[in-house]
This record gives sequence, structure tokens and C-alpha cells, in this order.
Amino acid sequence: MELTIQKNTDGINWNDVKSLLQRTDMTTYDVELHKKAFENSAKVIFIYHGDILIGCGRLLSDFAYQSVIYDVAVDVDSQGKGIGKMIVKLLTEGEEDKNIILYATPGKEEFYHKFGFRPSKTGMCRFIDVESALEKGFID
Repeated sequence: MELTIQKNTDGINWNDVKSLLQRTDMTTYDVELHKKAFENSAKVIFIYHGDILIGCGRLLSDFAYQSVIYDVAVDVDSQGKGIGKMIVKLLTEGEEDKNIILYATPGKEEFYHKFGFRPSKTGMCRFIDVESALEKGFID
């Protein structure tokens, strides 16, 4: 599979980003909010197969000692081919001197164990849509 990796937001079709996140059962917002979130991130990764967006992810950082990863998504038909691994490796590259936090979609936690991520005993969340977070298994 020939893939193209894009590490910036130039020319991104934000409808494609929203669609990918919807297809992978991730939280979605309006297109302009996704655009704002990715454009305000320290690192972004978009993976294309031809002209089709099949993966994405982003990292926020204080550029001192903390980073957080959001929106790692791989199209269902492309999962199991190393694309998610590629996204996480590219996002964490150069972040070895920082703590990194992320939300894992319920059921995908084991994937992140391979990169050294472990469950946090003190992690706390305040979600805008509590009902959805409960329904999707992010909180008890």
C-alpha cells in the first residue's frame, strides 16, 4: 500500500477529517472546530492512500515536560496494517523527555501498551457531553 504522510494542515479537507473520526466512532464536532483543533496542535499527522484520508492524529505540548495525544484514528478498512503504529511513532518522536497523556478509545487500550502507555490511577476527566462519554465507556 503506497501511503502519503502529511505533517501540516495545508490543504486539508476538514470534511474528510470529520468523516474519518465519525467512521471510527470517535467524538466529532463541526468542521471548523476540528480545523481549529488541528491547526492549534504542536504536531499533526495525516495519512493518505491515494487521495483518501485513512489516518490522522495530533499532539499538543507545553514544549517543556508535558504533551497529550488526541484524535488518533485509522479507517476501519486500513486497521491492522501498521498505520496507527506509524501515527503514534511520528507523534511521539522527539517527545522522549516529556510525559505524554492520551485518551484511548475503549477497547483499544492494549494497542497503546506497545508504546509504553499505561492506565493512569489518578486520571480525571470533565466531558462536555457526559451522557456520550458514559455511553462510549470513557467514564464510569
